Amino acid sequence: MTMSAEEVGKLLGLMALADNRKPPEDDKGRDAMIAFWLSMVGDLDYADAAQAVRDHYRESTEWLKPNHIRRRVAAIRSARLAAAGNDLPTGEIADDPRAYLASLRRTRSAVAEGRPVLRQIGGGRQ
Repeated sequence: MTMSAEEVGKLLGLMALADNRKPPEDDKGRDAMIAFWLSMVGDLDYADAAQAVRDHYRESTEWLKPNHIRRRVAAIRSARLAAAGNDLPTGEIADDPRAYLASLRRTRSAVAEGRPVLRQIGGGRQ
């Protein structure tokens, strides 16, 4: 999931609450600021990025930069993957490496993004 320009604006607002960051006063400047941050962190999920901002200011007095957000979001996603563990392939795709890898990629992506995953064995959601 990626962020919209509106979500990046909300993220900048969240940052401003913590560090008194001042947005440019003119529309052109604000649009440029949002476009810059969109190019730096726009590929991330908003909820993960907002959590990264909160975590940063909870633990640091350092001025928040795009790299801080990217590293913290990577850690959030890694923690989700570690908590999910590894699943064995289902019988239908166990002997089909392409199908297995495609299924594994979809599952890992869903887990990393915090989306529920339907389990092939045992059913139910995790």
